[in-house]
Amino acid sequence: MFHSRIFPVARVALATYLLDNLEPMRNAAEVLGGPEAARRVSALTHELSEPVPLTSRIGRALEWLEGLLTLERVHDFDTVEAERFALLDPDDPVVVEICALTDGFNDALMALRVEAPSIFRTRAKAA
Repeated sequence: MFHSRIFPVARVALATYLLDNLEPMRNAAEVLGGPEAARRVSALTHELSEPVPLTSRIGRALEWLEGLLTLERVHDFDTVEAERFALLDPDDPVVVEICALTDGFNDALMALRVEAPSIFRTRAKAA
């Protein structure tokens, strides 16, 4: 068994999840946040998969993606997210895909919050 202090299991799992789902995640980000959001997903995925230390900047990027996927900013009518959400047809199959991607991302992110809590503004809660 690997110990997370020796081998970053949650980081590898999250990077793998993002790499394995890069195109659907980019598509979800574009649907929910436009082309700039899709570009940010690509950059975050690349950075997270590199063998560099995790930083609070990466933590903020992960929290941004979590907020995008969980629709945290759609109530603020001045955001791109609110505009794009208003155009989304609830019966569009992309909605189901976004929900599935969000569930998988959140599971992997939760594990990383436990493994590397110092990089996040919102700290992991004890189980």
